[in-house]
Amino acid sequence: MTVPEDVRHRLSVWCADRVPEGEREQRQVGYTIQGNEVTIHDRRPPTYPELDASWPSVVVARLRHDDPSPGRWTLYEPAGTDDWERAADGDDPVSLLDLLAG
Repeated sequence: MTVPEDVRHRLSVWCADRVPEGEREQRQVGYTIQGNEVTIHDRRPPTYPELDASWPSVVVARLRHDDPSPGRWTLYEPAGTDDWERAADGDDPVSLLDLLAG
């Protein structure tokens, strides 16, 4: 199951709202989608931009669109290197992300 377009739009708005206008040259929050998983990233400019043009990224959360319940989402938080801890479940992925921001 893919991530619905309305959810993608709401995720874009959520990510943009995390960073105040005046800080956007120093920080970005974005997401990537792979199958039924959405990974939220916090990005900063490189320390030495002349050596590396890409912004380093830290993964801050993962959402999984659960099967067989297509309306259910699970929020995971990083728990060490390549490990994830289940944080919450719900019907609205953006509301789950708001749990992290609080």
